[in-house]
Amino acid sequence: MTRESRSEVSWPDDGRRSSAAQPWASIAHSLRWLCLRSTLLLTIVSALGLSGAAVAGGLEYRIEGVSKAVHANIRAHLGNNPGTELAAERFITTLEARAGKALEALGIYQYTLSVVVDREAEPWGVTLEVTHEAPLRYREVIATIDGPGAGDPALLSVIDTHSPKTGDDAHHGHYERLKTELTRTARERGYFDARFTRSELRVDVAGGFAEVEYRFTSGERARFGETTADSEILSEELLDALLPYQPGAPYLQSHLLELRARLLRLGFFTSVVVVPDIVGRVEGTVPIAVELISAPRHSYELGLGYSTDIRQRVSLLWQSPRLNRFGHSQQTRLSYSPINPEARFIYSIPLDHPANDLLQLGARIEQNEFGDIESQQRELSIGRERKRGVQVSRLSFRALDERWDIIDEGFDATYLLAGASLSRRSRKGNVVDPDSGVSQFYELEAGAAGLGSDQDLVRFNTQLLGITRLGRKSRLVGRLSAGILWSGAERSLALPPSLSFFAGGDNSIRGYAYQSVGPDITASSRDGEPRSLVVGGTRLLSTSLEYQHYVKDSWRAAVFVDAGDAFNGSDMDPKVGVGVGLHYLSPLGALRVEIANPVTESGGDWRLHINIGAEL
Repeated sequence: MTRESRSEVSWPDDGRRSSAAQPWASIAHSLRWLCLRSTLLLTIVSALGLSGAAVAGGLEYRIEGVSKAVHANIRAHLGNNPGTELAAERFITTLEARAGKALEALGIYQYTLSVVVDREAEPWGVTLEVTHEAPLRYREVIATIDGPGAGDPALLSVIDTHSPKTGDDAHHGHYERLKTELTRTARERGYFDARFTRSELRVDVAGGFAEVEYRFTSGERARFGETTADSEILSEELLDALLPYQPGAPYLQSHLLELRARLLRLGFFTSVVVVPDIVGRVEGTVPIAVELISAPRHSYELGLGYSTDIRQRVSLLWQSPRLNRFGHSQQTRLSYSPINPEARFIYSIPLDHPANDLLQLGARIEQNEFGDIESQQRELSIGRERKRGVQVSRLSFRALDERWDIIDEGFDATYLLAGASLSRRSRKGNVVDPDSGVSQFYELEAGAAGLGSDQDLVRFNTQLLGITRLGRKSRLVGRLSAGILWSGAERSLALPPSLSFFAGGDNSIRGYAYQSVGPDITASSRDGEPRSLVVGGTRLLSTSLEYQHYVKDSWRAAVFVDAGDAFNGSDMDPKVGVGVGLHYLSPLGALRVEIANPVTESGGDWRLHINIGAEL
């Protein structure tokens, strides 16, 4: 039975309210307005109340009776605590099924689950108690590769490394891992049609064992086809020189990654995408498309620096990494410091390899202070520089014109020098703060009177540096510099200072000023007073040993001893400096603040040395 209650307010037929009815109508209208708004308010409050109940609902669960590994796998299958009552009910309903899958994935097929639910708690509490037998073990594992890939060492290595072994727990993750790794490796090596014709995991719970069988068919291995790029951006000759593979060679994805890295290292491009057309391969060959976006033709860098050797330095670097599609480039650097202002220009032309084999044309104007001599140098050079891994070799010819003054006497010399240099640098760990490493540099130059040089000259010098860790908190750094010069000059003063040897400074014998160590001569000034001047030597030998201890991750303290001399003949008089330092490891390299004392000189003053940069 349905009952309906309804009230109406009637108005006169003429559309006018009677004076008697008007007050009652106004009262009814107000009551109806209040009822409507009360209903709306109650609806909002009820909604808020329900919303609050939903937020306060849900459950928290615990897992008991299992190891950490089993606990983690069950939790991974169950997920986070549900946050609503509806989700909590659904969680409880599926809890045992999902926990069972988690156990079976670990090879555990004999188990008992006990679930206790506390609906009086807020939120609800659920305890899952698990007891189980030992996991099943693999009794037999069969893994075979059919097709041309059957003898591929990389595919066989994946099976050796990732295939479950007889006696292992029947862990489903290990079973799937082999399938994933074998498929990935096959694709990386060009077996694009490879597939599993069989992959079975058979379980005998009563017998307590499992068996697994894989059968993988590789299909034919693809080969590299033609590699193309926009010839307006990169010439075919330059691209061919960069290829780490030949057309027709077996496909290998790592070669494409190497090609991309080589193109990026050129500095010619802001974006490099190497795309194999796997779908469009013809008769097993894969065309390779290289998509390039050119970098700006020119870039400019302003640099500021300071060291106690050369004081403050301001530099401007202008680079043009790609002047044309043949890969020509230029680099111009202007720098000023009170000790060593210079301008340097290098124009590079790729030869056999655009990044690792360059013909370089250079020009240099430089002023420098060597001991008590101020020198101005002008130089033109041509050289071929080759890089191979961590090794850089260079063959060069340079024409050097140098002028210098000693007291009132001026000197100038011209040399045409043929030279060869070799450098190697390797390190482990952080670039700014390597754990270990070795840096080697060797250089030999020679010139002959009658072949563009004022005197016969042969010059050799080497610089070695090594770093090794002494435990987690300490490092040992060693350095050695050596050089020898043979010359036909009758007076040592007639040797250009830039070719002679000096010692002292931040990277030599600390405690002594920059290039202040060398043979002394006595000369008379214009007023007739004798003066002792430091000039260059024909021999150099200096060494350093430094112990560094880390006081924090970015700070280390150092103690060191430096010794050596620049001298003529056998007149070596070793100078020794000792000191301490504090180093801050900035993103640009170690900021080294050090004080050192020349202990071989009585009453020698402590000298401050400040430098920044990576050691290797």
